[in-house]
Amino acid sequence: MTSDHGLWGHGAGVEEVRNVLWSWMSLPDSDRDRREFDRLALALFRWQAHHNELYGEFVRLMDVQPSTIEAVDDIPFMPVELFKSREVKSTSWPTHHIFRSSGTSATNSRAAHHLDAAGGAWYRKVAALAWSSVWNTNVSGHDWLGLLPGYVGREDASLLTMFQGFCEAAGHTGNRFWMHDHDSLSRALSDWSSETQRRPLVLFGVTWALLDWVRSAAADRFELDGEMLVVDTGGMKGRGEEPTREEVLEELRGRLPQARLASEYGMTEMLSQGYAKDGLHHTFPKWVLPLVRDPRDPSRTLPEGRTGRVDVVDLANVHSCAFLATSDAAQWRPEGLKLLGRMDHAEVRGCSLLASE
Repeated sequence: MTSDHGLWGHGAGVEEVRNVLWSWMSLPDSDRDRREFDRLALALFRWQAHHNELYGEFVRLMDVQPSTIEAVDDIPFMPVELFKSREVKSTSWPTHHIFRSSGTSATNSRAAHHLDAAGGAWYRKVAALAWSSVWNTNVSGHDWLGLLPGYVGREDASLLTMFQGFCEAAGHTGNRFWMHDHDSLSRALSDWSSETQRRPLVLFGVTWALLDWVRSAAADRFELDGEMLVVDTGGMKGRGEEPTREEVLEELRGRLPQARLASEYGMTEMLSQGYAKDGLHHTFPKWVLPLVRDPRDPSRTLPEGRTGRVDVVDLANVHSCAFLATSDAAQWRPEGLKLLGRMDHAEVRGCSLLASE
């Protein structure tokens, strides 16, 4: 391995690799094709297999020689569970910030995503580009509100960092998100609705918090006149039996008939996001590639309509690991990726071996 296909030097640092990737990621979608994605992904795989101690160890345990991998489907995907017990870093640098998963009171450990000194700014830039890539609008072209209990006040919450970045890009000042204050949210919606000059509104909310709000009396105290998009971010942990996506959408649609409903897909271990414009089927920016894999054979990609585990390539994860095996179950449909919850008792081959090292 000498030149990583000429994209960056074998000894390149994180910032050099980011710059090369950004020059492609920021191109118009019409200029970003799958062939170039594959070229970048394979180069990043070989670079990370060499420069990421944990991922390189995982690749060796999977008995894979990086130089022999010629297709993205054949790249080993590292289990996200390892973010709970090990530092995941490509090259060596001091940790400047850590994103942590929310977890619950019953959670023994939380995923920790370590960022270098430029990682926070990189994350905000990538998140804004992911939004514009999927929605074909800039974050600065919207007004933003949030209902984010469990995230407000947490400097280690990646979702809150992303949302704050969106608000800053839109020029907002003052508080734009709440935990449980349904009355303040309804007043903010009424104020926005009464403005003569306003941008399309996006309300980001944790799923259970949105359901609590629309069931409350406060939801009846505003009249909406204008274009509003409600984006739920998932999240029913510790709330009893979890409703299906269809049930969530049906209730929100019944109580917010004037709003368009969508959903966001992301995780602490990733920097990029996908969005379901219809609330069910997610699409992703061109530098992100989800694969639905056979949980009994991690190397086998399943055809459309078959349920499997989601592996995801996120080229923005330069400093970390760009090739992640999640615990999410999904199917590919013609409309996009349909998430079906968590895999039952899922463990990816190689995870237990690493945990015992």
